[in-house]
Amino acid sequence: MGQSTSFSVKIKEEDLYRFNLHHAYTSSQGIISVVLFILLIAVWILRFPQLSLIYKVLYPVIATVFLLYIPMSLKLRVKTQMQQEVFQYPLTYELVDTGIKVSSPSTEEPAELPWEYVYKISTWKDYLLIYSNRVNAYIIPRKDIKDVYEPIIDYIKNHVEDYKLQIK
Repeated sequence: MGQSTSFSVKIKEEDLYRFNLHHAYTSSQGIISVVLFILLIAVWILRFPQLSLIYKVLYPVIATVFLLYIPMSLKLRVKTQMQQEVFQYPLTYELVDTGIKVSSPSTEEPAELPWEYVYKISTWKDYLLIYSNRVNAYIIPRKDIKDVYEPIIDYIKNHVEDYKLQIK
């Protein structure tokens, strides 16, 4: 059995919100909302002289709703998620030969994500993201692991196939 690496992180509301926002705006729903916002504003600008007063007001209001709906709904959802017990304590990650063990004071047994079931591992802005599937990821703020970041990345590279790695 090889060397293991462990570290602990506590997810803050801002971390979860930024991750969810990133995911929303890189999905089709987020892209469509931005496109609709742009189209409504373009039509509003191009047709402004011909529009009745109600449409002169309605177009920018509806466009703004398209633009703000996702961030506002995510903000509310994250506030609710942060009430869950799992976010009340730091998560401890242990990288072992068989996978990634995740434990918390809120659970009796650690969960293990076997290396072969890792969907992908990427870095984005200030985060290391370990995906268990296309949507769900363990969010690890890099500032929380700065002292062990390089050994963590080296360990991951030795246990995860290259095509699953998007590490900058």
